[in-house]
Amino acid sequence: MTTPLELCVEALATARVHGLGADAPLHALAATLGAEYTEHAADDSMHRDFGLVECHYERLGPDEPWQGRFLVIRADRLDAPVRLDEVQEELRRVGQSLVPLPAPRHGAAEPTLRAPLTGATVTATAAGDTVAIAAPQWPIPEQKPLPEARWRAVCDSLRELLPLTRTERAEWLAARVPDTAEAADWWLALLHPLPALRFDDPARAPQWAALELWLLDRAADAAAWSREEWVWRWIWFVRSLTTRAATPLAADLTRLSLAALPMTVAQLHALPTDWRALTPNDLRRSRTARALLWVATSYGARVMG
Repeated sequence: MTTPLELCVEALATARVHGLGADAPLHALAATLGAEYTEHAADDSMHRDFGLVECHYERLGPDEPWQGRFLVIRADRLDAPVRLDEVQEELRRVGQSLVPLPAPRHGAAEPTLRAPLTGATVTATAAGDTVAIAAPQWPIPEQKPLPEARWRAVCDSLRELLPLTRTERAEWLAARVPDTAEAADWWLALLHPLPALRFDDPARAPQWAALELWLLDRAADAAAWSREEWVWRWIWFVRSLTTRAATPLAADLTRLSLAALPMTVAQLHALPTDWRALTPNDLRRSRTARALLWVATSYGARVMG
């Protein structure tokens, strides 16, 4: 039987519970966490409460599918507290650690720490008892807000790019991409407004999505970021696509996802089932591979009809 300490450590080290992530089918979650749960739903968010574990979902609209966003381990509901120092010690045993997050500016709050490999966070009482762990399905890339004037200027540039041919877009990029250390920030600023432009212009959502896909592909060619960072920005782009925007791009979504796989499907399936037998690099690569295969499987089915 999994101990409360093991439940907490697995969630922080792998962002999964009993090997399941927030995207697991309901029947798998029910078989593992218990068939009884309560459901709390709003227009674009929902969570299912299994007692010690909550599964949180989101959707892009009333006709869009629910997507698993993160798991929450409610350590405050355990019969006996799990000590944060014990959690940290177990994480060190598997080559991971926790880093403290800044305290909120509005005053004292429960201490919060983050596991860099998974992006999972843990809150604890001032006395050192674990309260809750939030384990995201996929790491959320950092995105700094743009000053209003810069935002408007970038939006104007993107509107200029949208009707151009691929050759004209390539020429536009070649004339503007900085060949300096600032290139990564330049690419982030260029991509930043695209989801908002897509949602504000639903009639042309497929065209905006195609432009964003093309730019992400060019950013990969330019090695604007590390491959791992590119993958997570790619995954969140795909997650943000409505069915209308994604359907015309299914073949490209599948192709680029398969091309970015850090390991083969056979290598992924050959990994030990015990997460403690995996190195941090194994955990990172397998999580990346599962994310990309999720895209390829989801959209590959549409390509095949």
